[in-house]
Amino acid sequence: MQTAKRILLVDDDTDDQMLFTEALTEIHPFIKCDVANDGVEAINLLSKQPFYDLIFLDLNMPRMDGFECLQRIKSTNFYKQIPVVILSTSSRKEDSDRSLHLGASRFFTKPSTYQNLFVQLKGILSM
Repeated sequence: MQTAKRILLVDDDTDDQMLFTEALTEIHPFIKCDVANDGVEAINLLSKQPFYDLIFLDLNMPRMDGFECLQRIKSTNFYKQIPVVILSTSSRKEDSDRSLHLGASRFFTKPSTYQNLFVQLKGILSM
């Protein structure tokens, strides 16, 4: 990756947040990653700081799930162009299809190991 990116991670699982940010730091130490614990926090962050290069979004969260958050992101002119990658525990085709239909750029099932997460993130960030 040539330049540092500003990323928003939206995930309510603190262990997943920690693994994700550790992997990002290992891939590229200058990536800036903000974390929102659910869709409500994500929309609030975006309204204050809409200049993200990429959003990683979980589907299963309290208050506002990933589908509703994705729909709001993609319906707002100011930040609908930000690519959104769904990174969820779900492996259901229906969830993948719905996410892509709502405007997600990609859909990935969360890997079960740190190494697989690292490889997956490195691949996404090298695009």
